Amino acid sequence: MLSSKERLFDIVRIIKKYDLLKNATPLNLRLAIEEAGPTFIKLGQILASRDDVIPKEYCDELSHLRNQVKPMTYDKVLEILDREYNGKTLEIFSKIDEIPIGSASIAEVHKAVLNNGDNVVIKVQRENIYELMAMDVKLLKKIIDLLKIDKLFNSIFNFKDIIDEMFETAKEEMNFLIEASHTEEFYEKNKNILYIRSPKVYSEYTTSKSLVMEYMDGISINDFDSLEKNGYDRDEIGKKLAANYIKQALDDGYFHADPHIENLKIKDGKIVYLDFGMMGRLSSRDRDLLSKCITAIINDDVTEVAHILLAFGKARGNTDYMSLKNDIKRVLDKNKTQDISDIDIKDFMNDFLAMLSNNHISLPKDVTMLMRGIIVLEGVLRLVSPKINLTEILGTHIKPYKIDEDKVKKFLQKGVSSGTDLVYLPNEMLSFLKGVNSGELRFNIEINDSKHQMRNLEQLVHLCMVTILDVAYILGTSLIVMQSDGDLPFIFYIYLIFGAICTIWIFYKMFTSKIRNRRR
Repeated sequence: MLSSKERLFDIVRIIKKYDLLKNATPLNLRLAIEEAGPTFIKLGQILASRDDVIPKEYCDELSHLRNQVKPMTYDKVLEILDREYNGKTLEIFSKIDEIPIGSASIAEVHKAVLNNGDNVVIKVQRENIYELMAMDVKLLKKIIDLLKIDKLFNSIFNFKDIIDEMFETAKEEMNFLIEASHTEEFYEKNKNILYIRSPKVYSEYTTSKSLVMEYMDGISINDFDSLEKNGYDRDEIGKKLAANYIKQALDDGYFHADPHIENLKIKDGKIVYLDFGMMGRLSSRDRDLLSKCITAIINDDVTEVAHILLAFGKARGNTDYMSLKNDIKRVLDKNKTQDISDIDIKDFMNDFLAMLSNNHISLPKDVTMLMRGIIVLEGVLRLVSPKINLTEILGTHIKPYKIDEDKVKKFLQKGVSSGTDLVYLPNEMLSFLKGVNSGELRFNIEINDSKHQMRNLEQLVHLCMVTILDVAYILGTSLIVMQSDGDLPFIFYIYLIFGAICTIWIFYKMFTSKIRNRRR
């Protein structure tokens, strides 16, 4: 295990070797990341789906980081397993293949056979992986501070947040007992879906660093020749894959966060999910807000989208509400002329993430994971079945609201146009009240002679409040009179007195205000 100083020198050596300061081509960057090890590979995998941050050609190259990591030696694999099973590896397994069937940043997977004859796979964690990643995270943060990288991006993109998010996710992936639990929970939530499968976990042989699961020998979802030979319809696969993923997110609130090609197979007419190291979970509140946000996006309701994002996300500093609405409108307008089936969801998601970064809004971790998962899944759908559009399926899946907001708006508009000048309701009033009620509305006011103007504004607010109370009193007394049979209750006189006081006070304030204005 290298010391922190030795590790820093090793990173500098890799940077020089691939000439990243002068010739940081996509290929050189990927090769450097692979040599730098697990921490950088995980960061590269995150950036591979963020073409709002780095150029697309870099994203395409970094996407090759999946399952192409140099494997451990076979002796090292057996050494790790013997530590986990107290030297009883050969008593549990009759055979372990020397060449792994997959080698990723945190672990590698070997096919094996249990002594009872069951075909299984063993996921073996790399040695000292936690210590190495913890060291890399500290070094990267020091480098960011030293080179002031965040300031170069004007705080629009916080690299420290990405590093922290990566490490938190990686720590969960490093505990295979958690992954085993994820696998079993996924099975329970999808066991009634006839076309979905997940592998069985052998809990008795699973530890925090060794995971034993059923071997699934299905057809890779991108092996189109084999799929065709076995009579599979790629469009049907794509449609079922998309529908199930939306069901996972919006109905279950528990979804596979890394649905890339290597984690999907077809076996016995079922879509098989593999590798449950990265799973996302949405609360019922998050799912409700997400459904409303998608509905608002489909209906091109910019104001509603803004309110939901402010309720959903966490603002870093002051968020300019009007600027946020304008940016949302710009993103929605980009796709307004297109049919929903023609919208490129990857481009839309990337535009949306960039818009949130520009407005200093960060979404909950699991919501961000879902957005990235959707981007990955969209890439899979493009390969498997280009005819299937995730956006279209998403639109049909959203459940209708219990309250029809269009009817409410029409009712309000009808009331406003009924001929009374007593009340004037602007188009934005409904949105304004929503913002005030939920605490989401932010004000940015620029005024001259601010003390004087703020005093006037304060008086206006007080006047409005008393006016509303006065209206309530008048309505209350009217209802009491209408419901009484001639004998007025005592409460009527209380209402009448309060109503009279408020009315006199309002007229008095209006009169004195006019006198003050004339004197000025």
